Amino acid sequence: MTEPLSVAATTETYAIERAEGTSFTLTVARAAGPEAPTLLVVPAMGMSAGYYDKLIVAFAEAGINAGRMEQRGHEEVGGRVAGWAYDFGYADLVDDIAAAVDRLGELIPASVGATYVLGHSLGGQAASAYAALHPDRVAGLVYVASQTPYWRNYGPGFLLASQAMGLVGRVVGHFPGKQLKFAGREARTLMKEWARYARTGRLRFGRPAHDVTPAMRALAKPALIVSIEDDWLAPSATVEEIHRRMPGLEVERVHLDEPGIDHFKWARKPDSTIAAVKEWLAR
Repeated sequence: MTEPLSVAATTETYAIERAEGTSFTLTVARAAGPEAPTLLVVPAMGMSAGYYDKLIVAFAEAGINAGRMEQRGHEEVGGRVAGWAYDFGYADLVDDIAAAVDRLGELIPASVGATYVLGHSLGGQAASAYAALHPDRVAGLVYVASQTPYWRNYGPGFLLASQAMGLVGRVVGHFPGKQLKFAGREARTLMKEWARYARTGRLRFGRPAHDVTPAMRALAKPALIVSIEDDWLAPSATVEEIHRRMPGLEVERVHLDEPGIDHFKWARKPDSTIAAVKEWLAR
């Protein structure tokens, strides 16, 4: 009996160099048709990109070219760990998405100017900023278990916790997520900007800080927003906030309520998510 192909046997990997001297890996799973739509998966905060490998292979088997990129600070090779000597923020995440989309355009010519970006949790926030700043490079956005982290949709306890996280990063030099049971080892500037986003509902980043909220509000692209039942990290109120903050999006909403999936496990049991994406792309 023939053994099924492993994930590694059905994907291609490419190193993308950054100007600073570090690099990250783009892993691609190709659909059979050369004109198939192309989708880039942007990980959640602190997530290893390898967690999404089965997801991108499943997308390819469903007729959608898919790539997954590594998040800065969490590369398997080529990166650097966040700390006093190495810091970054949302602007750097956006730059990495730009580089990944550009490389996808080289690998899959049909995706030039027509790539769909799927953001998971924090990845959706970075994808929103990227699309707002580079609208000509994106065909549409997919949010899965993603949210706008505005505290009023969580409650005052989240406000206190989010601000404490930002403060810890500035005191320690990085956010020790593994020790605190939230995300991973994260950069202090990223956590400072995330905490400000949680406090104000506005996304400002860079040096000097630039408010991308107006550009996000003006973005007019199709978007699929997928929420998951009992997802305490991205409850419905925070998911709905995406459209309130980005009213120009042409939104299709899907809510998944099935056993065995949560804020993270949907990527390991992706059938319902892939079906929703396929149906959305076919419209």
